[in-house]
Amino acid sequence: MTAREESVSLSGSHSCFIIVSECMNIFCNMKKEILFLVLLSLAVWSSAMPGRKIAGKNVSEFAVVYHAAAEPEEGKILADSLSVSLSRLAGKPLAVVSSRDAGSYRRTISFVHSPGMKTFDYAVSMVGGNMVIDGGGCWAMQKAADLVVAQLAKGNIPSNYRLKGTVEGKILFPRRPDVNLRILDDNVWNYRHDTIPDEWKRAGADCRDDYRVPQYTQLVRAYMPDVLTFQEYNSHMHERLYPRLQQYGYAMATAPDAKPWVWTPILYDTRTVQLVDAYNILYTPSKWSDQNSKSLTVAVMKHKATGKTFAVLNTHLWWQGDTRAPGSTQARASQIRLMMAEAEMIKAKYDCTIFVTGDMNCEESTPGMQQFIQGGYVPCYKAATLYGNRDNGHHICAPREVGIRQSRRRGADREVGAIDHCLIYNARQGAEVKIFDCIQAAFTVKLTDHYPNLIDAKL
Repeated sequence: MTAREESVSLSGSHSCFIIVSECMNIFCNMKKEILFLVLLSLAVWSSAMPGRKIAGKNVSEFAVVYHAAAEPEEGKILADSLSVSLSRLAGKPLAVVSSRDAGSYRRTISFVHSPGMKTFDYAVSMVGGNMVIDGGGCWAMQKAADLVVAQLAKGNIPSNYRLKGTVEGKILFPRRPDVNLRILDDNVWNYRHDTIPDEWKRAGADCRDDYRVPQYTQLVRAYMPDVLTFQEYNSHMHERLYPRLQQYGYAMATAPDAKPWVWTPILYDTRTVQLVDAYNILYTPSKWSDQNSKSLTVAVMKHKATGKTFAVLNTHLWWQGDTRAPGSTQARASQIRLMMAEAEMIKAKYDCTIFVTGDMNCEESTPGMQQFIQGGYVPCYKAATLYGNRDNGHHICAPREVGIRQSRRRGADREVGAIDHCLIYNARQGAEVKIFDCIQAAFTVKLTDHYPNLIDAKL
Protein backbone atom coordinates (compact mmCIF):
# COMPACT_ATOMS: atom_id res chain seq x y z
CA MET A 1 0.00 0.00 0.00
CA THR A 2 1.41 3.41 -0.94
CA ALA A 3 1.48 6.37 1.47
CA ARG A 4 -1.33 7.99 -0.49
CA GLU A 5 -3.42 4.81 -0.45
CA GLU A 6 -2.74 4.49 3.26
CA SER A 7 -4.07 7.99 3.86
CA VAL A 8 -7.38 7.45 2.11
CA SER A 9 -8.19 3.76 2.63
CA LEU A 10 -11.54 3.19 4.30
CA SER A 11 -11.61 -0.59 4.38
CA GLY A 12 -11.47 -3.00 7.31
CA SER A 13 -9.75 -2.03 10.54
CA HIS A 14 -8.13 1.00 8.91
CA SER A 15 -11.48 2.79 9.08
CA CYS A 16 -11.04 2.91 12.86
CA PHE A 17 -7.69 4.64 12.35
CA ILE A 18 -9.30 7.23 10.10
CA ILE A 19 -12.05 7.95 12.62
CA VAL A 20 -9.52 8.42 15.41
CA SER A 21 -7.18 10.45 13.19
CA GLU A 22 -9.97 12.81 12.15
CA CYS A 23 -10.97 13.12 15.81
CA MET A 24 -7.37 13.87 16.75
CA ASN A 25 -7.28 16.66 14.19
CA ILE A 26 -10.44 18.13 15.60
CA PHE A 27 -9.33 17.90 19.23
CA CYS A 28 -5.84 19.27 18.63
CA ASN A 29 -7.28 22.32 16.90
CA MET A 30 -10.26 22.73 19.24
CA LYS A 31 -13.17 22.29 16.84
CA LYS A 32 -15.89 22.75 19.43
CA GLU A 33 -18.54 23.24 16.78
CA ILE A 34 -18.47 19.56 15.88
CA LEU A 35 -17.42 18.10 19.22
CA PHE A 36 -20.68 16.16 19.48
CA LEU A 37 -19.94 14.31 16.24
CA VAL A 38 -16.45 13.48 17.46
CA LEU A 39 -17.75 12.01 20.70
CA LEU A 40 -20.38 10.06 18.80
CA SER A 41 -17.73 8.60 16.48
CA LEU A 42 -15.64 7.48 19.42
CA ALA A 43 -18.68 5.99 21.11
CA VAL A 44 -19.67 4.00 18.04
CA TRP A 45 -16.10 2.80 17.56
CA SER A 46 -15.86 1.43 21.09
CA SER A 47 -19.49 0.31 21.55
CA ALA A 48 -18.76 -3.40 21.21
CA MET A 49 -15.78 -3.49 23.59
CA PRO A 50 -16.23 -5.52 26.79
CA GLY A 51 -15.11 -4.31 30.24
CA ARG A 52 -11.34 -4.24 30.71
CA LYS A 53 -8.77 -3.83 33.46
CA ILE A 54 -5.61 -1.77 33.86
CA ALA A 55 -3.01 -3.23 36.23
CA GLY A 56 -5.67 -5.52 37.65
CA LYS A 57 -8.17 -2.75 38.37
CA ASN A 58 -11.37 -2.06 36.46
CA VAL A 59 -11.14 0.85 34.07
CA SER A 60 -14.09 2.40 35.93
CA GLU A 61 -11.83 2.99 38.96
CA PHE A 62 -9.58 5.40 37.05
CA ALA A 63 -9.83 9.14 36.60
CA VAL A 64 -8.27 10.88 33.61
CA VAL A 65 -5.94 13.66 34.75
CA TYR A 66 -4.56 16.57 32.77
CA HIS A 67 -1.96 19.05 33.92
CA ALA A 68 -3.59 22.22 35.20
CA ALA A 69 -1.13 24.46 33.32
CA ALA A 70 -1.36 22.60 30.01
CA GLU A 71 -2.80 24.23 26.91
CA PRO A 72 -6.34 23.00 26.19
CA GLU A 73 -5.42 20.72 23.31
CA GLU A 74 -2.59 19.20 25.36
CA GLY A 75 -4.66 18.90 28.49
CA LYS A 76 -8.41 19.12 28.93
CA ILE A 77 -9.37 18.31 25.34
CA LEU A 78 -7.11 15.25 25.24
CA ALA A 79 -8.42 14.09 28.61
CA ASP A 80 -12.05 14.51 27.54
CA SER A 81 -11.35 12.53 24.37
CA LEU A 82 -9.78 9.64 26.25
CA SER A 83 -12.49 9.69 28.91
CA VAL A 84 -15.20 9.20 26.29
CA SER A 85 -13.45 6.14 24.87
CA LEU A 86 -12.72 4.60 28.26
CA SER A 87 -16.21 5.30 29.59
CA ARG A 88 -17.59 2.95 26.97
CA LEU A 89 -15.22 0.27 28.17
CA ALA A 90 -16.03 0.88 31.81
CA GLY A 91 -19.79 1.09 31.39
CA LYS A 92 -19.82 4.34 33.36
CA PRO A 93 -18.37 7.84 32.90
CA LEU A 94 -14.77 8.38 33.97
CA ALA A 95 -13.96 11.57 35.83
CA VAL A 96 -11.78 14.16 34.12
CA VAL A 97 -9.85 16.30 36.58
CA SER A 98 -6.91 18.67 36.60
CA SER A 99 -3.70 17.81 38.39
CA ARG A 100 -4.74 20.18 41.18
CA ASP A 101 -7.76 18.02 41.99
CA ALA A 102 -6.32 14.57 41.37
CA GLY A 103 -5.32 13.85 44.96
CA SER A 104 -8.66 12.31 45.91
CA TYR A 105 -8.41 9.64 43.21
CA ARG A 106 -6.47 6.44 43.89
CA ARG A 107 -6.28 5.32 40.26
CA THR A 108 -5.33 7.75 37.53
CA ILE A 109 -4.40 7.98 33.87
CA SER A 110 -2.38 11.18 33.58
CA PHE A 111 -1.27 13.23 30.60
CA VAL A 112 2.13 14.84 31.17
CA HIS A 113 4.62 16.74 29.08
CA SER A 114 8.18 16.06 30.24
CA PRO A 115 10.64 18.88 29.37
CA GLY A 116 13.02 16.51 27.58
CA MET A 117 10.39 14.88 25.39
CA LYS A 118 10.74 15.71 21.68
CA THR A 119 7.77 17.33 19.96
CA PHE A 120 6.49 14.20 18.22
CA ASP A 121 7.60 11.48 20.67
CA TYR A 122 5.39 9.69 23.19
CA ALA A 123 5.76 7.16 26.01
CA VAL A 124 3.27 5.27 28.17
CA SER A 125 4.26 3.70 31.49
CA MET A 126 2.70 2.28 34.64
CA VAL A 127 3.79 3.86 37.93
CA GLY A 128 2.40 2.39 41.14
CA GLY A 129 -0.64 1.00 39.35
CA ASN A 130 -1.34 4.32 37.63
CA MET A 131 -0.85 5.09 33.94
CA VAL A 132 1.25 8.00 32.68
CA ILE A 133 0.93 9.17 29.07
CA ASP A 134 3.86 11.41 28.22
CA GLY A 135 4.32 13.28 24.97
CA GLY A 136 6.04 16.21 23.34
CA GLY A 137 2.77 17.63 22.06
CA CYS A 138 -0.90 16.95 21.43
CA TRP A 139 -0.29 14.93 18.25
CA ALA A 140 2.01 12.54 20.07
CA MET A 141 -0.12 12.29 23.22
CA GLN A 142 -3.29 11.67 21.20
CA LYS A 143 -1.56 8.89 19.29
CA ALA A 144 -0.45 7.30 22.57
CA ALA A 145 -3.98 7.54 23.95
CA ASP A 146 -5.36 5.92 20.79
CA LEU A 147 -2.91 3.03 21.20
CA VAL A 148 -3.94 2.56 24.83
CA VAL A 149 -7.60 2.32 23.81
CA ALA A 150 -6.70 -0.10 21.02
CA GLN A 151 -4.77 -2.26 23.47
CA LEU A 152 -7.73 -2.33 25.85
CA ALA A 153 -9.95 -3.36 22.97
CA LYS A 154 -7.81 -6.50 22.67
CA GLY A 155 -7.48 -7.27 26.38
CA ASN A 156 -6.32 -6.10 29.78
CA ILE A 157 -3.28 -3.86 30.32
CA PRO A 158 -0.72 -5.38 32.72
CA SER A 159 1.07 -3.55 35.53
CA ASN A 160 4.36 -3.63 33.59
CA TYR A 161 2.89 -2.10 30.41
CA ARG A 162 5.35 0.10 28.51
CA LEU A 163 5.03 1.87 25.18
CA LYS A 164 7.31 4.23 23.26
CA GLY A 165 7.05 5.71 19.82
CA THR A 166 6.83 8.77 17.61
CA VAL A 167 4.40 10.25 15.14
CA GLU A 168 7.26 11.78 13.17
CA GLY A 169 7.10 10.61 9.58
CA LYS A 170 3.47 9.52 9.97
CA ILE A 171 0.39 10.60 8.04
CA LEU A 172 -1.96 11.68 10.82
CA PHE A 173 -4.90 13.44 9.20
CA PRO A 174 -6.31 11.61 6.17
CA ARG A 175 -8.82 13.61 4.20
CA ARG A 176 -12.52 12.88 3.91
CA PRO A 177 -13.57 10.60 1.05
CA ASP A 178 -15.36 13.51 -0.66
CA VAL A 179 -12.19 15.65 -0.65
CA ASN A 180 -9.79 15.25 -3.56
CA LEU A 181 -7.70 18.41 -3.27
CA ARG A 182 -5.84 19.62 -0.18
CA ILE A 183 -3.86 22.87 0.01
CA LEU A 184 -1.63 23.85 2.95
CA ASP A 185 -0.57 27.48 3.28
CA ASP A 186 1.84 29.11 5.74
CA ASN A 187 4.13 32.07 6.23
CA VAL A 188 7.25 30.28 7.50
CA TRP A 189 9.04 33.35 8.98
CA ASN A 190 12.22 34.71 7.46
CA TYR A 191 14.53 34.05 10.40
CA ARG A 192 17.72 32.90 8.71
CA HIS A 193 20.22 33.46 11.53
CA ASP A 194 22.20 30.65 13.12
CA THR A 195 21.99 32.29 16.53
CA ILE A 196 19.26 32.16 19.16
CA PRO A 197 17.85 35.54 20.28
CA ASP A 198 18.45 36.34 23.97
CA GLU A 199 14.72 36.32 24.75
CA TRP A 200 14.42 32.81 23.32
CA LYS A 201 17.51 31.63 25.23
CA ARG A 202 15.99 32.83 28.48
CA ALA A 203 12.79 30.91 27.65
CA GLY A 204 14.73 27.77 26.75
CA ALA A 205 13.35 27.94 23.20
CA ASP A 206 14.92 27.83 19.74
CA CYS A 207 13.75 29.59 16.58
CA ARG A 208 16.58 28.66 14.22
CA ASP A 209 15.77 26.92 10.95
CA ASP A 210 17.58 23.75 12.00
CA TYR A 211 15.13 23.45 14.89
CA ARG A 212 11.99 24.51 13.03
CA VAL A 213 12.51 22.56 9.79
CA PRO A 214 11.81 19.07 11.24
CA GLN A 215 8.55 20.40 12.63
CA TYR A 216 7.54 21.97 9.33
CA THR A 217 8.41 18.66 7.67
CA GLN A 218 6.09 16.75 9.99
CA LEU A 219 3.38 19.37 9.55
CA VAL A 220 3.43 18.62 5.83
CA ARG A 221 3.70 14.87 6.36
CA ALA A 222 0.81 14.81 8.84
CA TYR A 223 -1.57 16.34 6.29
CA MET A 224 0.06 15.34 2.97
CA PRO A 225 -1.43 18.22 0.94
CA ASP A 226 -1.49 18.14 -2.83
CA VAL A 227 -0.26 21.74 -2.93
CA LEU A 228 1.92 23.77 -0.55
CA THR A 229 2.11 27.56 -0.60
CA PHE A 230 4.73 29.38 1.48
CA GLN A 231 5.66 32.98 2.17
CA GLU A 232 8.93 34.36 3.60
CA TYR A 233 10.62 31.25 2.22
CA ASN A 234 14.31 32.16 2.14
CA SER A 235 17.20 30.20 0.65
CA HIS A 236 18.49 29.26 4.10
CA MET A 237 15.18 27.55 4.91
CA HIS A 238 15.05 26.04 1.42
CA GLU A 239 18.41 24.28 1.78
CA ARG A 240 17.13 22.50 4.88
CA LEU A 241 13.44 21.95 4.17
CA TYR A 242 13.23 21.18 0.46
CA PRO A 243 15.28 17.93 0.52
CA ARG A 244 13.01 16.60 3.26
CA LEU A 245 9.87 17.43 1.28
CA GLN A 246 11.33 15.90 -1.86
CA GLN A 247 11.49 12.57 -0.02
CA TYR A 248 7.70 12.71 0.29
CA GLY A 249 7.22 13.39 -3.42
CA TYR A 250 7.08 17.20 -3.52
CA ALA A 251 8.56 19.43 -6.19
CA MET A 252 8.67 23.19 -6.69
CA ALA A 253 6.47 24.61 -9.41
CA THR A 254 9.12 27.17 -10.33
CA ALA A 255 12.85 26.47 -10.65
CA PRO A 256 14.37 25.79 -7.20
CA ASP A 257 17.38 27.98 -8.07
CA ALA A 258 15.41 30.74 -9.82
CA LYS A 259 16.85 34.26 -9.85
CA PRO A 260 15.63 36.50 -8.37
CA TRP A 261 14.82 34.20 -5.47
CA VAL A 262 11.18 33.10 -5.22
CA TRP A 263 10.04 33.98 -1.71
CA THR A 264 6.48 32.82 -2.39
CA PRO A 265 6.91 29.31 -3.80
CA ILE A 266 4.26 26.77 -4.72
CA LEU A 267 5.13 23.11 -4.20
CA TYR A 268 3.06 20.18 -5.34
CA ASP A 269 2.78 16.42 -4.77
CA THR A 270 4.06 14.92 -8.00
CA ARG A 271 2.02 11.75 -7.40
CA THR A 272 -1.35 13.49 -7.30
CA VAL A 273 -1.04 16.56 -9.52
CA GLN A 274 0.73 17.36 -12.77
CA LEU A 275 2.25 20.77 -13.43
CA VAL A 276 0.89 22.51 -16.51
CA ASP A 277 2.45 25.97 -16.18
CA ALA A 278 4.16 28.07 -13.51
CA TYR A 279 5.83 31.46 -13.19
CA ASN A 280 6.73 34.13 -10.64
CA ILE A 281 6.13 37.88 -10.87
CA LEU A 282 8.16 40.26 -8.71
CA TYR A 283 6.17 43.27 -7.54
CA THR A 284 7.51 46.62 -8.69
CA PRO A 285 8.63 49.24 -7.94
CA SER A 286 11.19 47.80 -5.51
CA LYS A 287 10.03 50.31 -2.90
CA TRP A 288 7.04 48.02 -2.27
CA SER A 289 8.89 44.73 -2.61
CA ASP A 290 11.14 44.70 0.47
CA GLN A 291 14.35 43.19 -0.97
CA ASN A 292 12.41 41.24 -3.62
CA SER A 293 10.47 39.30 -0.97
CA LYS A 294 7.04 40.47 -2.18
CA SER A 295 5.88 38.63 -5.24
CA LEU A 296 3.21 36.51 -6.90
CA THR A 297 3.68 32.88 -7.92
CA VAL A 298 1.21 31.26 -10.30
CA ALA A 299 0.83 27.53 -10.94
CA VAL A 300 -1.65 25.80 -13.20
CA MET A 301 -2.01 22.09 -12.46
CA LYS A 302 -3.93 19.04 -13.56
CA HIS A 303 -5.43 16.79 -10.92
CA LYS A 304 -4.39 13.28 -11.94
CA ALA A 305 -7.30 11.38 -10.41
CA THR A 306 -10.05 13.52 -11.94
CA GLY A 307 -8.27 15.02 -14.94
CA LYS A 308 -9.49 18.47 -13.88
CA THR A 309 -7.37 21.57 -14.20
CA PHE A 310 -7.04 24.10 -11.39
CA ALA A 311 -4.78 27.02 -10.58
CA VAL A 312 -3.15 28.39 -7.44
CA LEU A 313 -1.95 31.96 -6.97
CA ASN A 314 0.31 32.52 -3.96
CA THR A 315 1.50 35.92 -2.78
CA HIS A 316 3.04 38.08 -0.09
CA LEU A 317 2.00 41.71 -0.30
CA TRP A 318 3.72 44.84 0.99
CA TRP A 319 3.59 44.94 4.79
CA GLN A 320 3.85 48.46 6.26
CA GLY A 321 1.00 50.81 7.11
CA ASP A 322 0.35 54.29 5.77
CA THR A 323 1.63 55.96 8.94
CA ARG A 324 5.13 54.56 8.51
CA ALA A 325 5.09 54.38 4.72
CA PRO A 326 2.51 56.65 3.07
CA GLY A 327 0.88 54.99 0.08
CA SER A 328 1.12 51.46 1.51
CA THR A 329 -2.62 50.77 1.33
CA GLN A 330 -2.76 51.69 -2.34
CA ALA A 331 0.43 49.74 -3.04
CA ARG A 332 -1.25 46.58 -1.74
CA ALA A 333 -4.37 47.39 -3.73
CA SER A 334 -2.22 47.74 -6.86
CA GLN A 335 -0.54 44.39 -6.20
CA ILE A 336 -3.95 42.76 -5.80
CA ARG A 337 -5.10 44.27 -9.10
CA LEU A 338 -2.11 42.60 -10.75
CA MET A 339 -3.11 39.29 -9.17
CA MET A 340 -6.65 39.68 -10.41
CA ALA A 341 -5.41 40.47 -13.91
CA GLU A 342 -3.32 37.28 -13.91
CA ALA A 343 -6.32 35.32 -12.66
CA GLU A 344 -8.43 36.64 -15.53
CA MET A 345 -5.84 35.49 -18.07
CA ILE A 346 -5.83 32.01 -16.49
CA LYS A 347 -9.62 31.99 -16.50
CA ALA A 348 -9.68 32.92 -20.17
CA LYS A 349 -7.14 30.26 -21.13
CA TYR A 350 -8.13 27.34 -18.88
CA ASP A 351 -11.56 28.26 -17.45
CA CYS A 352 -10.57 26.43 -14.26
CA THR A 353 -11.14 26.78 -10.54
CA ILE A 354 -8.65 29.23 -9.04
CA PHE A 355 -7.39 29.30 -5.44
CA VAL A 356 -5.64 32.37 -4.02
CA THR A 357 -3.46 32.14 -0.91
CA GLY A 358 -1.04 34.41 0.86
CA ASP A 359 0.03 36.86 3.50
CA MET A 360 -1.67 39.99 2.26
CA ASN A 361 -0.97 42.20 5.29
CA CYS A 362 -4.46 43.72 5.22
CA GLU A 363 -7.93 42.83 6.47
CA GLU A 364 -11.05 42.06 4.45
CA SER A 365 -12.43 45.56 4.95
CA THR A 366 -9.46 47.29 3.26
CA PRO A 367 -9.60 48.61 -0.32
CA GLY A 368 -7.28 45.93 -1.64
CA MET A 369 -9.22 42.99 -0.24
CA GLN A 370 -12.53 44.52 -1.21
CA GLN A 371 -11.37 44.34 -4.82
CA PHE A 372 -11.27 40.57 -4.41
CA ILE A 373 -14.57 40.35 -2.56
CA GLN A 374 -16.46 42.57 -4.98
CA GLY A 375 -14.83 40.78 -7.91
CA GLY A 376 -16.41 37.45 -6.98
CA TYR A 377 -13.61 35.89 -4.93
CA VAL A 378 -14.97 34.09 -1.85
CA PRO A 379 -12.91 33.62 1.33
CA CYS A 380 -12.51 29.88 1.88
CA TYR A 381 -13.70 30.03 5.48
CA LYS A 382 -16.99 31.47 4.19
CA ALA A 383 -17.20 29.15 1.18
CA ALA A 384 -16.61 26.01 3.27
CA THR A 385 -19.71 23.81 3.23
CA LEU A 386 -18.75 21.65 6.24
CA TYR A 387 -16.52 23.73 8.49
CA GLY A 388 -14.82 27.11 8.28
CA ASN A 389 -12.44 28.16 11.05
CA ARG A 390 -12.93 31.84 11.89
CA ASP A 391 -9.82 32.42 14.01
CA ASN A 392 -7.80 35.39 12.80
CA GLY A 393 -4.81 33.09 12.35
CA HIS A 394 -2.18 35.17 14.13
CA HIS A 395 -0.26 35.31 17.40
CA ILE A 396 2.94 36.86 18.76
CA CYS A 397 6.25 35.39 17.63
CA ALA A 398 9.38 37.43 16.89
CA PRO A 399 13.07 37.55 17.84
CA ARG A 400 12.20 39.72 20.84
CA GLU A 401 9.06 37.81 21.78
CA VAL A 402 8.87 34.03 22.15
CA GLY A 403 5.77 32.57 20.50
CA ILE A 404 2.63 32.91 22.62
CA ARG A 405 -1.09 32.66 21.85
CA GLN A 406 -1.78 36.38 22.33
CA SER A 407 -2.75 38.29 19.20
CA ARG A 408 -2.44 42.01 18.52
CA ARG A 409 -4.73 42.00 15.50
CA ARG A 410 -7.84 44.13 15.32
CA GLY A 411 -10.06 41.28 16.38
CA ALA A 412 -10.08 37.55 17.04
CA ASP A 413 -12.55 36.86 14.21
CA ARG A 414 -11.09 36.15 10.79
CA GLU A 415 -13.26 38.69 9.00
CA VAL A 416 -12.00 41.47 11.27
CA GLY A 417 -8.45 40.51 12.15
CA ALA A 418 -6.95 38.13 9.57
CA ILE A 419 -4.26 39.26 7.15
CA ASP A 420 -3.56 35.78 5.76
CA HIS A 421 -6.21 35.01 3.16
CA CYS A 422 -7.33 31.98 1.19
CA LEU A 423 -9.97 32.51 -1.50
CA ILE A 424 -11.69 30.54 -4.25
CA TYR A 425 -12.62 32.06 -7.63
CA ASN A 426 -14.32 30.80 -10.77
CA ALA A 427 -15.33 27.49 -9.18
CA ARG A 428 -16.03 25.14 -12.05
CA GLN A 429 -17.95 21.90 -12.51
CA GLY A 430 -19.25 21.71 -8.98
CA ALA A 431 -15.93 22.52 -7.28
CA GLU A 432 -16.34 23.52 -3.66
CA VAL A 433 -14.41 24.12 -0.47
CA LYS A 434 -15.42 21.50 2.09
CA ILE A 435 -13.25 22.52 5.05
CA PHE A 436 -11.14 25.54 5.87
CA ASP A 437 -9.02 25.15 8.97
CA CYS A 438 -6.48 27.15 10.91
CA ILE A 439 -4.04 24.64 12.43
CA GLN A 440 -3.23 25.59 16.02
CA ALA A 441 -1.46 22.64 17.65
CA ALA A 442 0.79 24.06 20.39
CA PHE A 443 4.09 23.36 18.62
CA THR A 444 3.08 25.66 15.73
CA VAL A 445 3.12 28.69 18.04
CA LYS A 446 6.92 28.83 18.11
CA LEU A 447 7.37 28.23 14.38
CA THR A 448 6.11 31.61 13.16
CA ASP A 449 3.48 34.22 14.01
CA HIS A 450 1.15 32.77 11.35
CA TYR A 451 -0.89 29.64 12.00
CA PRO A 452 -0.92 27.28 9.00
CA ASN A 453 -4.08 27.33 6.87
CA LEU A 454 -5.67 24.21 5.40
CA ILE A 455 -8.10 23.98 2.47
CA ASP A 456 -9.87 20.69 1.81
CA ALA A 457 -11.78 20.96 -1.46
CA LYS A 458 -13.58 18.93 -4.08
CA LEU A 459 -12.85 19.58 -7.74
